[in-house]
Amino acid sequence: MSTLPTLKQTQAQFASSSKEDAPVRAGRLSTRHVAFFVVAAAAPLGFAVGSTPLAIGRGGIGTPGMFLVVGLFLAIFASGYVAMTRFVPNAGALFSYIAAGLGRPLGLGTAFVAVTAYAIAATGALGPFAVFASQALESTLGIASPWQVWAFGALGFIGVMGLLNVDLNIRVLGIIMLVEVAVLLVLAVTVMATGGAQGLSLKPFSPDLVMGGETGVVLLVVFAAFAGFEATALFREDVKDPATTVRKATFVSIGFIALFQAFITWAIIEAFGDQALSIAADKPTEMFSMAATQYVGPWFSSVVTILVVGSWFASVLAFHNATARYLYVLGRDKAIPEMFARKTKRSGSAWVASVSHTVFSAVIIGICSWQGLDPYLDLFVVGSVPVAVSIPAMELLTAVSITAFFWNNRRGVSLWDACVAPIISIAALSVVLFYVLMNIPMFTGREGSVNWILPGLNLVILGLGVTRALWMRKYRHEQYMKIGHWVG
Repeated sequence: MSTLPTLKQTQAQFASSSKEDAPVRAGRLSTRHVAFFVVAAAAPLGFAVGSTPLAIGRGGIGTPGMFLVVGLFLAIFASGYVAMTRFVPNAGALFSYIAAGLGRPLGLGTAFVAVTAYAIAATGALGPFAVFASQALESTLGIASPWQVWAFGALGFIGVMGLLNVDLNIRVLGIIMLVEVAVLLVLAVTVMATGGAQGLSLKPFSPDLVMGGETGVVLLVVFAAFAGFEATALFREDVKDPATTVRKATFVSIGFIALFQAFITWAIIEAFGDQALSIAADKPTEMFSMAATQYVGPWFSSVVTILVVGSWFASVLAFHNATARYLYVLGRDKAIPEMFARKTKRSGSAWVASVSHTVFSAVIIGICSWQGLDPYLDLFVVGSVPVAVSIPAMELLTAVSITAFFWNNRRGVSLWDACVAPIISIAALSVVLFYVLMNIPMFTGREGSVNWILPGLNLVILGLGVTRALWMRKYRHEQYMKIGHWVG
């Protein structure tokens, strides 16, 4: 009978086998830092203003309750997810877990899908950032400006930030996130203190309204609020006490997003009472500014308009960092050219990976500008379809891989974390993925082949990753065996 490794033995084994690949400045991030990164990537203010009215208007006033339901499902998924941390002690996150449970080829294929998803998310978010920035400047100072100026300007700044150390990036994200949260809380608390439009009601949390509306639409939008929470494991090599920090940061991020967005959404519904559905459907982009003007004052509406810009910028910066982290890990594992693993000696940033994504974004923005595409409807909304499909699909695969990894040997992990939670997650995430696929036409606002070509890109990219892994297994077996870096 084999001896199961303890957490310390597992970490020591990994450290001794990959000492030369260790981060330049490991152990400098705390739970707070990583949680800030995840919540900032979720863009609390940008999501609330830009997406929440869509869920309310098309899905119903049960949207606040759906945040709690999705948060519960993802917390169950996270139980098995963080249990894998001690056995996959590297920054690979989803793809490393899938490699450990379902094999290296599928794991590397998922890695290719993941890095593409984060890269597209970061680039696509430049669209709404540029649009809201241009509108804010015109509404406050009366100066018109093309969206391209803002997109390229932000990209240049983010490119510079990407060359600096991750500590600074997370501090910037943390400051922006705290301001966003404060502004939304001021609005929500004021609405609640005044009793809303018709007195406070808990109807938005009643089960019949949560599940009785257009469930698919609400799920698609609400699930997007949690996109990127799994990125806590991307900083596995940079945190203090990795197993504990990743666990805490993951649950803190999920819990905060669920409770905070549920409260904010409930407040905005109460602000308009019986008129909430019609206003959300007819004036979705004006819903929050109308509430801010009515309950706090016109000046506060201007503050919200300006800070929405900062919220989208934070989202771009966070996903840019996540993209760079994935490229770094793939380069270090030699699954892609090793140059992507190059780090600066001073800051420890993966500079080649960061610059590569900056160039990618610049090319995409240039093409959109050249073709006259809309920065919001085309670059962001339509461009987000592969991401909207790939993230729940990767989490579903991860839940399956966790079940497979612990199936014959729980390795000292509790029955809940190893089996029960992953199996529940498989069922829940399957439902989410089904609804996302069925509601893509509503999301894009288009008909025809675009609604299956865009999701289908994920299968093409997955195939490329699997093919690369099989090639490595045949011709570079030693490097192939490093994919995922799991032990135990």
